[in-house]
Amino acid sequence: MTAYAVVDARTSNGVRCVRICGEVDLTNATNVREAISRLASPDAPVIIVDLTDTTYLDSSAIAMLFHLAERLTQRRQKLHIVVPPNSPLRAALELTALPHTIPLQPTLE
Repeated sequence: MTAYAVVDARTSNGVRCVRICGEVDLTNATNVREAISRLASPDAPVIIVDLTDTTYLDSSAIAMLFHLAERLTQRRQKLHIVVPPNSPLRAALELTALPHTIPLQPTLE
C-alpha cells in the first residue's frame, strides 16, 4: 500500500472484511480504493470496511467510500463500515451523511 495506509482482508462467516490501518487522504485514496476493490470478493453479498485502526480520513477518503458503495451497488453488493462509537472518524462520517448511504456498525460482530 502506501506509507500512510495498509489494507488487508479476511473472510469471516461468508462476509469479506477489508481493514484499513493508518491514514487515508488525497495522496493515497485512489490506491486504497483499488486495494479494497482487489480484496473484495466479487461473490460476497456484503463487503465490510473496518476503520477501527484508521487514524485519519480527509474529504477525498470519504468521497472514496461513497464511490466504493456506488460501485458495489452496481455489482449487487452492499458496503458496511465498522467505526467504533468513540472514534473521531465517526463524527466526521456522520457530518457527511454517509450513514444514510452506507450502514455504520460499531464492531465487526
